[in-house]
Amino acid sequence: MGVSANNRDGLCFPGVWIMELDERKKVILGTIIENYIETAEPVGSRTVAKRNRLDISPATIRNEMADLEDMGYLEQPHTSAGRIPSNLGYRMYVDHLMKRYELTAGEISRMKALMELKIAELDTLIREITNIYSRLTNYTVIGSMPETKKVSIKHFQLVPIDDEAAILVVVTDNNSVKDTKIPLETPVDVRTAARISSILNENLTNLPFGEVDPDVITSLYARISGYDGLLRNIFRFIYDTVEASDNAEVFHGGITNLLNFPEYSNIYRAKQLMEYLSDRANLHRAVALREHEPVKICIGSENKAAELADCSIVLSSYKANGEVVGTIGLVGPTRMDYSRAVSNIKCLTQQISRLLDKKYNKKNTGKGV
Repeated sequence: MGVSANNRDGLCFPGVWIMELDERKKVILGTIIENYIETAEPVGSRTVAKRNRLDISPATIRNEMADLEDMGYLEQPHTSAGRIPSNLGYRMYVDHLMKRYELTAGEISRMKALMELKIAELDTLIREITNIYSRLTNYTVIGSMPETKKVSIKHFQLVPIDDEAAILVVVTDNNSVKDTKIPLETPVDVRTAARISSILNENLTNLPFGEVDPDVITSLYARISGYDGLLRNIFRFIYDTVEASDNAEVFHGGITNLLNFPEYSNIYRAKQLMEYLSDRANLHRAVALREHEPVKICIGSENKAAELADCSIVLSSYKANGEVVGTIGLVGPTRMDYSRAVSNIKCLTQQISRLLDKKYNKKNTGKGV
């Protein structure tokens, strides 16, 4: 890590006006934050002096630290003479003082190895990545998938089992495979099932689930006469799929990793956090990311939820064919190594995007996935 002096005046942090810092205060604040990230211990003036070899006395550094505390960038635990960063201090550091972390060859190699997973379906891939990546980073990792209503249908196949039932298989453009057993009012032989599958593919391929509207349904009833009950069940399956997945699918890995940090040694607080992160609806809110934000960092109280007051989340989106399709996020304590986290999450989502582009291009050139 390292401290950069890239500062802008008067940025607004929720409810607080961020004040301009002179060069000495920037160096001292950055030094305290980086030392605290490494040690989780309050930082005193002598540590700051030794770490930066500043040509000023510890007394002067103490005065500067007192000023930074008055400005809201530092806090002083009542049991210690040292200081720790506030959420506002972390925000100043992330936006203006933090230098970019250069990933090592080993880190890049491990990232690329994740992309070698021989997994065709995107949901399985993202689930595996969250689990494996959580072990590599020691943070909790969250991964989201596209909303089902925005996912396009790639292929339909109807397979009769007997005179009373058939299996409907639906493959989507994110390589997810969904299937269901459908009751038959009228028996369907293999030849008829193939014809129905062909008509469904002609009319529904490349159509997002959410755009299967009444006009589409009416035209299919006209083309596939005599099988109204079968079509009803097919469209019920489509609508149930959209309704059940009204939000993006979301996965998590390494939730208990957070228990390794001293910030969560309090059993009651740790239990609250574990319960919060285990709730699917909470994870949806945590990974919310606007498309124009390549990386988003939420620090402490910026997360809104009280359970995340001691956490920071670093988010980045991944794309397929230039379109944002999902998000990956790292969840850790507010003293997380932001520089390394940002470099890691950007590299990971870039690798996922390249992999998905490769799959997309193969699909469109007819080479398969």
